[in-house]
Amino acid sequence: MIDAVFPKGAIDVALERLFPSPDPHTNDPVGWVNDKLHEFIWSKQREILESVRDNRYTAVKSCHGPGKSYTAARAVCWWLDIHELGSAFAVTTAPSWPQVEAILWREINRAHRKGELNGRITRECHWYMGEGRSNEELIAMGRKPADYDEEAFQGIHARYVLIVIDEACAVPPALVNAAKTLMTNPYARILAIGNPDDPASWFADACKPGSGWNTIKISAWDTPHFTGEKVPDELLLDLVSPEWVDERRDDWGEGSNIWQSKVEAEFPDVSDEYLISPAFLQKAYDTNIPGFEFGRYGIDIARMGEDKTAIYRNRGGHIRFVDSWGQTDTMRTAGKIGLILQGHYPRRVPATVDAIGVGAGVADRLRERGFEISAFEGSARAFRYNKFKNRRAEIFWGFRQQMEAGLIDLDPEDTKLAAELQNIKYWIDSSQRIVIESKEEMRKRGFPSPDRADAAVYSTASLNLTAEQIIANEMTGEGPLADDLMEKVM
Repeated sequence: MIDAVFPKGAIDVALERLFPSPDPHTNDPVGWVNDKLHEFIWSKQREILESVRDNRYTAVKSCHGPGKSYTAARAVCWWLDIHELGSAFAVTTAPSWPQVEAILWREINRAHRKGELNGRITRECHWYMGEGRSNEELIAMGRKPADYDEEAFQGIHARYVLIVIDEACAVPPALVNAAKTLMTNPYARILAIGNPDDPASWFADACKPGSGWNTIKISAWDTPHFTGEKVPDELLLDLVSPEWVDERRDDWGEGSNIWQSKVEAEFPDVSDEYLISPAFLQKAYDTNIPGFEFGRYGIDIARMGEDKTAIYRNRGGHIRFVDSWGQTDTMRTAGKIGLILQGHYPRRVPATVDAIGVGAGVADRLRERGFEISAFEGSARAFRYNKFKNRRAEIFWGFRQQMEAGLIDLDPEDTKLAAELQNIKYWIDSSQRIVIESKEEMRKRGFPSPDRADAAVYSTASLNLTAEQIIANEMTGEGPLADDLMEKVM
């Protein structure tokens, strides 16, 4: 009788509308990725998604290249897809806008398209949902730390809030504290994920036992290439490889600070004996100097062997890698450097050249050709000789001070420079002078020659201090005057 009144299946449709079946993926983010996106995720990625489901606070300290931003993006998409419109909101942040837009939200966009998810995503990293644009509702947004103020998260109200902090080590603690103001109910979640670069960061505290965060570690040794975990060949190509690890061993030195972070997924064991700390490096990465000046070059010379000639250009503190090569005789090296220097015609940019050993001949040849060359000798007497053992110590310490003052802008992608800077040690000798570790001493510790670090620092050297400038340094407490210079000025 009922079938005669209602079309076949109509009752089931009506009951489903009145009493909808629960989403089978509400408590199954891994199943959601498998079924909705038709993607395979490996064991550590599954562990992250399940931690977001089960824990209010999740911190993931990760090596380079295990698919961490990919996983964070899937967490965002799963979170927004399983909850009703109006009940959920997602906020993501990273240290810079390119990291927000080009990394995390690029992955969110991919998952959105692949899963044919509802709503639309804008170029401003906003995700809107609703019937027509006039009735749309903002359900997710990506922001860089500079966009936030003390009231950044006011006005965000939802039962299910997910906050994703990508490259967490470099995100300011004030922003993290502001994000925690959204954790007002047991359904809110924070996922902080990134390389463990800075042991003095809030992220390092979050990763410590007893912090209240569920901590997950992903070292290179935990990834499928090294564990033998069975994954699709296509996925294997996207993960950290043995070749990459071997290359980084050669570039950085096994056990170096950056090796510990990017390969071992551990916060580096940084002590006061290291000249450049991760915090100083991060400040140099965060500093934005336009680099409009012609500036000057810093050049470290090598001939044969494992060392390499390295060139950096410094434009008002904006220091960038130019070129590097090895296994080249001094005349060919002088020719290659000359081509770089004359590329600024009609104005030639000056250069500071390491003039110890083979570098002396290169400096002489370049000067003979008319280039403005300052020959640097690291073993020479420091201008402030009661404070520094030699000129090498003096300019390296000055570089550190400029970084600390926010006067140095470095490229965060230049990991070779970062590794070399973080490997250099210093100490105080019996005469209370600062001593910087030499290349030879670094080699004895098993680390590569700091060719790039030397060139970058040479680009900042003030080699031609006048007697008046040295007197000014003395008057500001920077150091004593040599008697002969005092006589020349007086």
